[in-house]
Amino acid sequence: MDERSRRIIELTDLDHGPGLEIAPLHNPIMRKSDWDVSYVDILPTEELVAHYAGDPNIPGDDIAPVDFPLTGPDGTIRPLSEAAKANAPYSWVLASHVIEHVPDLITWLDDIATLLRDDGALVLAVPDTRYSFDAYRPQTTVGQMLQAHHQQDLIPSVRAVYDYLRSASTITAAEAWADKRPGLAGSRQHGLPLVMAGVEQAKAGRYVDSHVWTFRPLTLIQQINELGELGLCEFIVEKVQNTRPNELEFYAVLRRLPRDRSPERDKELRAKGKKHTNDSPDRFRTLQTPAKGFTVSDRERRLIERKRAAVRAARRVLRRG
Repeated sequence: MDERSRRIIELTDLDHGPGLEIAPLHNPIMRKSDWDVSYVDILPTEELVAHYAGDPNIPGDDIAPVDFPLTGPDGTIRPLSEAAKANAPYSWVLASHVIEHVPDLITWLDDIATLLRDDGALVLAVPDTRYSFDAYRPQTTVGQMLQAHHQQDLIPSVRAVYDYLRSASTITAAEAWADKRPGLAGSRQHGLPLVMAGVEQAKAGRYVDSHVWTFRPLTLIQQINELGELGLCEFIVEKVQNTRPNELEFYAVLRRLPRDRSPERDKELRAKGKKHTNDSPDRFRTLQTPAKGFTVSDRERRLIERKRAAVRAARRVLRRG
């Protein structure tokens, strides 16, 4: 077992009951030889092998046998809760670098909650936007999650495809940690024609694999908690292992709440969920922002004060009107 797999497996107790790993592809964390685990992926095994034929990074012989393909014989994509229900309820579900790809995050979490037994664990490995090729990308929001859920998105939206392709950078985790910033303009992975080609595919209803959502440890905690407050999430955040220096991913354990809980019990359990993390938020700076502070001249300061005075005067006029 490699060091990364060991870290993920040791996040919580996974020794009881059956589990489900989502999208293991050619490198499952939970091996069938060691665990009572089923695999679910977008395509059946033979179609995954054909899809990645010729890709030297994904040997076809290593692709894990898919127990539950999301794509049915007629080509339609089934909900996760339907595709993998045969072995439910699961004691745990593991998803490595999956949550950022799902078109409708709220429905995806609800599907997993449906498959899990009460108090079951959802274990996540998540790319930290600050140290990945998403480093220059605007942070995604709960409002965007609500919009995707309202639209019942089955594929990444035009917004997601554009933001993903347009902001993808060649910056490495080591460069991001060291604040060596090539700048987005000089490090884009894709030119505008390719970006817009992807957008046109999304408009035509085709699936364009994208990072639909961006996370860092603190925002994941905040967003899961806010979805819970809205009554749209059956999980609390139990544990977060922050991104290690010069690495690009962090780990989290979400705990499924009991189905028969009262409103009072719900409030009590949610209060026990994680609210903060020692994620060094003070060192986080949006990469578009210069690393060093700046000074304001006396002339600029007087100009700013005149503008503020004008705004205050305009507000007083509006209030009188």
